[in-house]
Amino acid sequence: MSVKPLDLEVLGRELREDAEFNLHRHLWDAKIRVLIGETQSFQLIIRDGLEIEIDPVVTPFDGYDIQLAGTEDHWSKMLEPEPPAFYQDFYPAMVHHGFRIEGDMEMIYAFLPAIRRLGDIFRTVAAAGVAA
Repeated sequence: MSVKPLDLEVLGRELREDAEFNLHRHLWDAKIRVLIGETQSFQLIIRDGLEIEIDPVVTPFDGYDIQLAGTEDHWSKMLEPEPPAFYQDFYPAMVHHGFRIEGDMEMIYAFLPAIRRLGDIFRTVAAAGVAA
């Protein structure tokens, strides 16, 4: 299965305007690397829970606090408007299908509601059908 790249401009706008994500990212400082198979990689940079920057160029030398990584097959299922069982969220996809959530586990669990909301926002952007 193939997955279309997410439109990072639309993603940035959705992240900044989403009330639930804004509530959950309060006081969060994080670099989140997103690897969508071989299709796309980018880094979300959140500063003080206020600023959001998206870096579309990710190298193996870039540090991160959290990494969300999966194959094109993982992402194509997770980004469906109604994902199949265990693809509705990053954690069950990791436990049951080999998706990877890596990095600072204390931060991951402290900000799990924000990370879960990221998945919903990624799905919204993918459903818009706009590719980068």
